[in-house]
Amino acid sequence: MDQIKEARVPCSSLLTYHRELLVTRLRSIQCILDNLFTCGFFCQEDVEIVQQTATKADQVRKILELVQCKGEEACEYLIFIIYKVCDAYIDLQPWLKEINYNPSEDVTVMKVVNTDPISRYCEKLRHDMSRDTSFIMSYGQQEETRLEDLYTDTVMELLNDCNESLGFLESVDQLLGDHAVFNPQGEITYIMGDAGVGKSILLQKLQNLWSTKELQTDAIFFFKFRCRMFSTFKDAEQISLRDLLFKHNCYPDHDPDNEVFDYILRFPEKVVFTFDGYDEIQEDVDLMNLPEVVSPEDKANPLQLLISLLCGKLLKGSQKVLTARTGIEIQSKVIRKKVALRGFSPDHLKTYTDLHFKEQEHRELVSIQLDASPHLWGLCSTPLFCWIVFKSFGHLHTMHDSFHLPETCITLTDIFLLLSEVFLSRSATPAPSLLKKSTRCTSETFKAGLRPLVAFAKLALQGMERGSFISSQEEISECGVTEEDLTLGFLRPLSEEDTSGSSATFEFLHMTLQSFLAAFALVLDEQAAASSILKFFTECSRRRKVSCLPLDSCISSSSKPSEKKPFASNEHLQFTNLFLCGLHTAPELILLYEHAVSLGFTVRYTLCSTRLVSQCSARQKCY
Repeated sequence: MDQIKEARVPCSSLLTYHRELLVTRLRSIQCILDNLFTCGFFCQEDVEIVQQTATKADQVRKILELVQCKGEEACEYLIFIIYKVCDAYIDLQPWLKEINYNPSEDVTVMKVVNTDPISRYCEKLRHDMSRDTSFIMSYGQQEETRLEDLYTDTVMELLNDCNESLGFLESVDQLLGDHAVFNPQGEITYIMGDAGVGKSILLQKLQNLWSTKELQTDAIFFFKFRCRMFSTFKDAEQISLRDLLFKHNCYPDHDPDNEVFDYILRFPEKVVFTFDGYDEIQEDVDLMNLPEVVSPEDKANPLQLLISLLCGKLLKGSQKVLTARTGIEIQSKVIRKKVALRGFSPDHLKTYTDLHFKEQEHRELVSIQLDASPHLWGLCSTPLFCWIVFKSFGHLHTMHDSFHLPETCITLTDIFLLLSEVFLSRSATPAPSLLKKSTRCTSETFKAGLRPLVAFAKLALQGMERGSFISSQEEISECGVTEEDLTLGFLRPLSEEDTSGSSATFEFLHMTLQSFLAAFALVLDEQAAASSILKFFTECSRRRKVSCLPLDSCISSSSKPSEKKPFASNEHLQFTNLFLCGLHTAPELILLYEHAVSLGFTVRYTLCSTRLVSQCSARQKCY
């Protein structure tokens, strides 16, 4: 009975009785003014009177005063705006329940347009995220495939803090759910897996689901980062948390009062972060001797901001999804949930095959060869290697009469040689005739494409030597890579030249491709001494037992200063070493060696070959 009476209280009386609560909690003044003006309750003079009022609190008081002068209908419409634009007026939703607000039939026919900066920024994020994640960039920067047309789930195993299995995740949209959470106080969903197993594409799918409101979360903000970008900042460079979020995603429009950032600080649980490739941070700053970032207003080195976010020093309560390669361990106290990617199951691989090959003839041919070669099937259970094999098959099959997948043991080195052949054939071979295809000659393709191959290999090696996965336009040009070479597919753009004068940046299609080309550069360099060919073996051996990633210093109880770590994570060096072994024994390269290097190099290479093979003979069959 009391509730019924309260519901019938005039809206003007409610505004009077709860005046001070509204003054302290009502935000997003502009949205209120826009709708009151559009519906004719306010004239332009009323709007200007409110806007000329000095403080936010006084603006709310003036709005309440003017609305009550306009009558009961205007008062109810003001409450209806708060009811309809719930994201902007989240602080007043409990008040609406308290007064048992139920819109009348008369007010529900009135239109409310959400011009709130917070809601508009959310929609802008969703729009940009959808645009950026709806397509999978293929090689050559010339081919795009819709994500929904090719994405295939992999085996996603849930683990506890002791890496014991808790079952399997059925679909990506459940990733942020509460199932298999072993540490409710943690904020990181930690996704690990081997190189090429699909960590980045899984994050792209996650981001795309959020953009279309299909992800199981009530988060209204989603910020995505590549961890390798934090290695590109200068040591002395400092930025604010606000700039980190907005500059590297998108800025809010029409937000003069900074309402969006203020909302993020007040409601961090409404924010999701993804940080892809934590192991790719080439950290060379002494974090232990730098102050912790605990204030969102302080400027700091971007890497400090990253660590503070991951550790909960900043935006505590926000959800973070972090990916890294297998073997990078993070203390369980900051991890909420742990997921290990295991690659394609047989059913997943069949689904991926059907999606990749539209022609039934190709599907059957590939399926037969996969069934006949357990070793090839094992390699194709890793999505990246499967994509290379399938894409190479599709490309070379359209160009050559006799191309088919290898029937004998195929190695990772073979796969990346195959990918390189595909890239080089894009310029070395003219478009095939509709009536007659060309005969495939691998050695001729490599010979014709030797110049760009050497240039890309030199660029890859220089990046490995300085511990960088990102190259500037100047570095690319200095290595002899031309504009035409960029269309081959070895590199993909990260950023374009902007108005501030910052040059465009590029990265290799995948870290493993950079490792392969770096090994290629060592093999092809006729001036290389044995010590230079073996230098990455020495580096890996020296750091084999050292785990030095930035988050260790943030969550470790040790007070010892950290060393500078130009090779903080050395899996890319290990891949380079293993590809060296594979290239040393690859019969397809004999003619290329003869074409590219002198007899003197062959002698030097032979002198170090025994040690090369002995260092990785245990794993050479796979590479």
